Order: sequence, then structure tokens, then C-alpha cells
Amino acid sequence: MNADEFVEAFNNAKDLTELEILAEVGKSLSESLEGHEKGKVLGTLGNIYYAMHKLKEAEEAYLEALNIYIKLSEEDESFLPYVVGCLYNLGNLYQISRKYAEAEKAYTDALKLLGDVKNDQKLAILTALGTMYAKLDMKEHAEKALIEAFNMAKEKGDARTMGMLLNNLAVVYQRGGRKREAEMLLKKALDALEQVGEDLSIAAVLQNMLPYLDESELKRVMERLESFGELPVDLKAKIAYFKARRAEEKGEDSAQHYMEAACFGFMAYRNFGFQSVNFMHCLDKVIESDSELREDAIILKKLILKYYYGSQKVEIDFDTRIGRMIKAVLDGEDIYEDGIVEDTVRLIAEDLLKAGTKV
Repeated sequence: MNADEFVEAFNNAKDLTELEILAEVGKSLSESLEGHEKGKVLGTLGNIYYAMHKLKEAEEAYLEALNIYIKLSEEDESFLPYVVGCLYNLGNLYQISRKYAEAEKAYTDALKLLGDVKNDQKLAILTALGTMYAKLDMKEHAEKALIEAFNMAKEKGDARTMGMLLNNLAVVYQRGGRKREAEMLLKKALDALEQVGEDLSIAAVLQNMLPYLDESELKRVMERLESFGELPVDLKAKIAYFKARRAEEKGEDSAQHYMEAACFGFMAYRNFGFQSVNFMHCLDKVIESDSELREDAIILKKLILKYYYGSQKVEIDFDTRIGRMIKAVLDGEDIYEDGIVEDTVRLIAEDLLKAGTKV
């Protein structure tokens, strides 16, 4: 297998097993190559590790590829786009690892290399940088980057990117108290994305529109959201949280919705390194209730505090329902119940198993 065949194999990979095999192939292949061919393999190997959530290995591969392309570009400027690509990949990696200063440096270094050039690379980097600034509530920086990216997407006629940028910019305005502008941008974002017809992008905009809708519009939009196929967990968390807040306002039982928001929110944090909703707050809301889910919420919170936040003072009762499920997975058994709580417990137990944790 040569470098180009390796890249093509990654682009066509369908599951984790194929990625694991390709990772081994890539490591061996990179040792036998030099220059541009080696850089291509290492960059792709970084992408494989990134997809497998092996972030340390991904960083090492990206950095090695970056160093190769920096040396090549010093002799031939045609390799500069590869330097930019490596920096962009590193920025994304650092962002998901919550190393935001490193991510910002990688993105801005890439933008400096691009200068006044307007191309797809610059659009992608500005979008990623602006979205990160928005997540960090750096409103002025986010607005500047997102507007620049939007203008580029508009020149290209890229309706999908325009829609998502308008959506992200609306969130920035929403957090800054500019609600009228946010509502206007969300409507424009929805118009742009309806042209593309991409369910996930439309769902993200509709979710942000929920606070602006009256009761009849709200019911219609919620039904549309629930009609979509598989939504990402961060979006599921936000929708469940919105339902919980609405149920509270109406004096209805909100515990089930808060539990769903907590579980989906934790999954987003565990899988992608960002917090879509405050899942600990959601667990607290269930704990404060008289719901039958209360004990599950208590144990879930303790598990997260002990094994993800490193709290040494937390003691977990493994004779509870969730405790017994954790022990079952660690003993090599399966959890035969289905549900969002059970799915969350499986993930936690799998992490404990990989870490060799004894209970």
C-alpha cells in the first residue's frame, strides 16, 4: 500500500475495526517513507486517531507531519497549504481537548500563513475559530471571525455554511442580550438551510429558535425536531433541557426531561469534550425532586465526580441499581435494559473497564 492508497482507504473506512487496522498500517507505512509521502501518511494517521478519540496519538502524528511540511515549504512554497492543513487539524484537536490557548494559536498561525487569500481553508479555519470564541463567550472575537467567514461563504454561494454561521452568530448575539438581532439571524439561517434540506443543520437552528416561539409555533417546531432521524447528543441534550424548563414553568413533572438532558449532556462532554448543557445541574434538579429517578441521579453524579472529576471524597454504593449495573459490566456481563440512563451507565462502565478500575 502506498501513501495515496492509504489516504483513500481511510476515506472509505466504515467502522472502528477498519480504523484500528489502518492505524497499524499507517504506523508501519510512515516508517518506510520520507518527505511529502510520509507527511500525507502521518496527516491521515492523525485523522484516524482523531476519529478513534486517541487524542495524544493524533497530536503526535499531526505535529510530526507539521514539521515535515514546514521544512518542505521552506524550499518550496507550494507545500504551504499542507502546513495550514496541519495547523487546522491541530486547532481542532486542541479545541476538543479544551486546550483553547493552543487551539487559538494553531488557528491564528494558519490564518497568518494564508494572509489575504480567500479559499476553502481560510473559510474552514475562520468558522472553527469563530465557533470556539462563541463557545468561550468571547463575543467580540467571535462576531469578527464569524462575520468574515459568512462574507466568504456568501461570495461562494455556500448556503449550508452561510446558514450555520448565521446560527452561530445568533447564539453570540443571544448571549449578549441582542435578542431581536438573534431572532432575525435565526430566521435567515433557517431560510438558507431549507435550500439545502440538511436535517441536522436545520435542527440546530430550530433548537435555538425555541425561546422565540409562541405556543402554537412551539408545538409545531418540537414535533418537527422529534421527526428528524438521529440527532447528535449535544442537540438532544439541549432539546431535553428546554423541555424540562418548559415542564417546570407549567408546574409539570420535569425529572425525566432533566435526566435525559443530564445523560445526553454528559455523553457530549465525554465523547467530544464540550458541555452542551450543565449536566451536573440537571442531575441536581432530579435529586431535588421526588421522582423514582432520584437514586439513579445521585449515583450517576457520584460516578462522574469520582471517575471524571477526580473527587477523592465521594463514596459510591454499588448495591444500588446503577451500582449493580456497573459491577455487571466490569464482571464481563451485559446490561439487558435499554434506555438513556442505561446507555450512560454502559459508557461509564466501559471507561472504568479500559482504565482497569476495581470496585
